[in-house]
This record gives sequence, structure tokens and C-alpha cells, in this order.
Amino acid sequence: MILTDRSDKIDQFWEQANKTILWGWKRDIEPRSRVVFFSGQLGNTLSSITMERMYFYYASKMPAEEAAAQFRYIEAAQEKYEAAGIAAASSLRKDAGLATIEFSFGTPSAADEDKVNRLRRRRPRRRIKQGDFPLPSLNPSYSELFPADVYVGSGISYEAGLPTLCDMHDRFGVDSEHADGFACGLDDPLPKALAEEGPSRIKLFASLHIDALQAQPTTGMTWLSTLQREGMVGRVFTDNVDNMLAKVGAEFERVRGSGVFNERHPVTFTNRRLIVIGVAADRRQIVQQARGKGLHVIVVNPCAKVSPNVTHLDYLRSRDTFFKMTFDEFVRGLLETSKRDAICSPSAGSVAQEGDQSQTNPIGLSPRRRDHGESLE
Repeated sequence: MILTDRSDKIDQFWEQANKTILWGWKRDIEPRSRVVFFSGQLGNTLSSITMERMYFYYASKMPAEEAAAQFRYIEAAQEKYEAAGIAAASSLRKDAGLATIEFSFGTPSAADEDKVNRLRRRRPRRRIKQGDFPLPSLNPSYSELFPADVYVGSGISYEAGLPTLCDMHDRFGVDSEHADGFACGLDDPLPKALAEEGPSRIKLFASLHIDALQAQPTTGMTWLSTLQREGMVGRVFTDNVDNMLAKVGAEFERVRGSGVFNERHPVTFTNRRLIVIGVAADRRQIVQQARGKGLHVIVVNPCAKVSPNVTHLDYLRSRDTFFKMTFDEFVRGLLETSKRDAICSPSAGSVAQEGDQSQTNPIGLSPRRRDHGESLE
């Protein structure tokens, strides 16, 4: 399946790109429940970026009286996928006043089948608690924040124009503004979208990865990579799937694990501070591990729109340093503060242009170097 045309911009980043797509969610509102899963592998031809392999699975349990209308959409969707040469299957089962709709297309790998089975067995999620928000700090000071390790979330990629997790929820119909914030039964928009759009919906499922091939790094990403090379940023952790940091030459450790479950990823820190950038939820327990080691946690997050009824900044504590701003705003604030404090050299007053990797340390310091493999004792 063709997703988009090749271009010089895509070809330049192709080797570094993340070509594996993996999304999956389960939501429960008793007695309703819903599972949606998609995996795929990007490929290329002489002229196009393609979907070499894919598998989609959807299951929704709801009161039987709600199922008929939704299943009509699913049957229509199946016809469109099969007409496009994509194997598809659907079923409707009723039991004790409830009905379960299932729909799938593509060919699952053994790993796909395992993840789907685990999603289906997952227990209903607990209620979401709120974070203990400290008062926002206004003027970031370089000397008080670095050296540091960094944990990067989708917020930093949003600044480069990429979809956030909230956007991907919309593309898979995960959320609803009604009921409990979850899309189940008649509130679920996905069956209708699959019926109306057919295989073209797959392009939306792959949109983050395709957009990442063409997106330009932000000033903040370039600055982060520069500081890492200069030794003031140690390890960089991320569960982002876009590989945008590779475009600026940053070394990073992906902590996403299997990709569709909230799994702890053990990490080793190299500094006494952890700067958390654009992370909505500590799903890999990176912040929790930092607290266990006694690190000072600094959070940079503009608190932009998130999906309804999801974990958002519940890891915040009143003792943390909190900057309620985008990462690019944070960087500009650091530069302004550094100039006022006469820390910055006269030639370092300008921020590197987006995508420019040739500039040296953009705040003109001579930091203490640390080997990125050196663990913090």
C-alpha cells in the first residue's frame, strides 16, 4: 500500500527513521470494553513510501441493542478492505444482553497476536489521580539546572509539528467527550470512519511516522544535542517513536518496551538532576527511579490539551522545579537569563537555527565533560 511519495527530505532521514509502527489501547467502562491495535512496517520503492506489512485488530463489547448499528459499519468496512485486496474478517457475538464486535485486517505476526491477547486480558484501569503541581518557575537559570540527564516525551515532537498522543487517540477513536471520556458502544466513532474511509484510514494510523520523516528538528532539539556533545547533558531517555533526536545527532535510549503496555524500563543516571520535557505520564517509571536515587526533578511542560480522562503530570511533586512552557520557550529563557547574568560569551547570543547542527554550544559555556556511559554512584 502506498502511503506517500518519496522526496529528498524523506530519503535524507530514511536510514535513521523508525520504520516500525505500533499502537494499542484497551478501555473499560463496565460492562463495556474496547481494544484497538495496529502494527505495521514501512518500506520504500523507487518512488513511494509503502506499508510492507500491517495488522489491525478491533474488539468492542457493548449492550446488545447498541451493536447492530456499529456492526453494519464494520461489515461495510470489511467489504472495502477486501475489495482493495486486504484480507479482513469480522464477527458479532451475543451473550447475556451484551454483544462483542470483532474486526481485523492484514496478517498478524506472533508478536502481534501475543500483544492483542495481553491487551484483551488486561484488567480495567484504575482511576486517575492528579499531580501535586508546584508553582511554576518563570526564569530558568543554567547554573541551577545543569549538568543533567533528560527524559523526553511527545511534547518536544509536537513543537516540531508532529501529532501528539492525544492526536493519535483521535485517529484510533480512543476517546469520547461523552460518558466517562472513553469511546465505547454508540459513542465509538471508529467503525463509521473505517466504513466511510476504507483502506485510506491506514494513512492516518501511520501519520506520525510519515510526518516524522519530513519534519524539521526544533531549536530546542538542536540545543539539546549540542549540550550532550559538550557534556552538560548526559543520558537522554525517550519513549517517542519518531526518532527526531537522531536528526540532530543526539544519542538517546528508547524506553518504550513492548510499546502498548505501561512497563517499567530500568535506567542508569549520570547526573544529579533529571529534566523531564513534554512527558505527560511516567509510564516507564523513569521519574520514579530518579526520585529513588535522590535526583532533583525539573519538569518542562506547557500543559497543552490532552485526551480526556488520561494520566497527565501525576508524577509532579511540590518540591519539583516546574516550568509551564514549551521546551523552545525554556531554551530561549535560559539564553536570556545567561546573557543577563554575563555567563554567556558575546558570540553566543543567538540560538541555532532549526536543523543547523554546525553551531557549537549555543550558550557559549565550557562545560565539564562526562562520558555518557559513566554511571552515577
